[in-house]
Parts: sequence; structure tokens; C-alpha cells
Amino acid sequence: MLGVHILFAVGLAAFADALSPLGVIAAFLLIYGALRLAIDLLGIRSYLRRLELGTAFAFWFAGEIFRASIDVARVVLGRRVAPQPAVLRMRLARHDERFATLLGCLLTLTPGTMALDYAADSGVMYIHALDAHDADAVEASVRAIERRLLLWINAGETPPEAGTGRNDA
Repeated sequence: MLGVHILFAVGLAAFADALSPLGVIAAFLLIYGALRLAIDLLGIRSYLRRLELGTAFAFWFAGEIFRASIDVARVVLGRRVAPQPAVLRMRLARHDERFATLLGCLLTLTPGTMALDYAADSGVMYIHALDAHDADAVEASVRAIERRLLLWINAGETPPEAGTGRNDA
């Protein structure tokens, strides 16, 4: 459905003689508004919910990357800051290799963290953190990404409770 939405946006922008990135975005938003008005008529509630959650996740994650970049710069450039790297062991809320791969990619994109391994049989992911002075804060950050990602994947349904326990390795 997203592909059709984008195709219609490009077509509308071309028809309006505004075939530029800004014109396509404007057409995309215009079509989104029309789809929002016809949500029950077309039966696309799930698609629009996923689109809204995905957009919110993308903006939130961009902010998290910016915040993590500042934290890493503070560690690297600070004279009196001594980082305490650690490998954290976390049980994921969803024992699915595809979800673990996606979460691992997002963690690796976030400065200061890197997914090392995922044990599919136990649902445990090993994560390297550049600075784990407060391991609970690192875990809370990872749990926030996991929770928001599950919310997007489940189209707004309440995700299952996060895995219990973290063990420093």
C-alpha cells in the first residue's frame, strides 16, 4: 500500500507540474489527508496507523541518534571522562530473528552501541555499550527502541512485556 501511495504522490506531483522532492512530499501529504477522510470507506485503518507510527518512530529515532552522538562526542572529547565499555546481555520481548536483526541494525546505527550477537534459542541479545557507567540507563535506552519498534510493527496494539533481566558480561 505504501508503494501505491508513493506512486500516486509522484503521479499527482507530475500532473500538477511540481515534480520535485517538495512537490512529491506535498502530494503525499495531500493523498494522506484524502485517505484519512476515507479511512472507513476504503478499510485502510491499519495502513494509516502503521504509516503514522512509522513516521513518529523515524523522527524519534533521528532525535535519539542526535542525542547519542552528543554523548559519544562528550566521551571522546572530554579530558576527564573515562568511558566504561561493557557488554550487556538482554532478553528481547519478541523471540524472532527478523525482529532481532532489525533491532540490532538500529542499535548499531545508534552511536555508542553495537549489537554483537543474538541467541535465537534463548531470545538474548548481546550489546556492546561504549560507556556503561549506568548500565540501567543503557538498558532503558535499548528498551525504548524495542518498545517503539514493537508498537510500530504491531500497528499500535500493546506490545508484549519486555524480557526480564540484564546480565553484565
